[in-house]
Amino acid sequence: MTRLNQNKTPLFDALKAYIDHKVVPFHVPSHKQGRGIKELTDYLGERLFQMDVNGMEDLDYANNPTGVILEAEKLMANAFGAQHAYFLVNGSTAGVQAMIMSACEPGD
Repeated sequence: MTRLNQNKTPLFDALKAYIDHKVVPFHVPSHKQGRGIKELTDYLGERLFQMDVNGMEDLDYANNPTGVILEAEKLMANAFGAQHAYFLVNGSTAGVQAMIMSACEPGD
């Protein structure tokens, strides 16, 4: 297996570029990059909310990645010596449920 450059951060780089572009969001999530929740933004930091974005062309789509998410997943698979790796949404519970469902038959 060819070793990929594990210093690359394609998804993070795309998120930073999105933030630096100063986009005015008209998409979900509706917290609008933290603008409406000052106390929480002050506590957690504005970058947290600025990076909480929906799938879009420049940032790729988690359900069918073809860009920076796919590149990052390939880097992760390569780092662990796996053929494939996938990022999860909705936390680790979604991954556990997917694992269980992949091993079950109808009626189990």
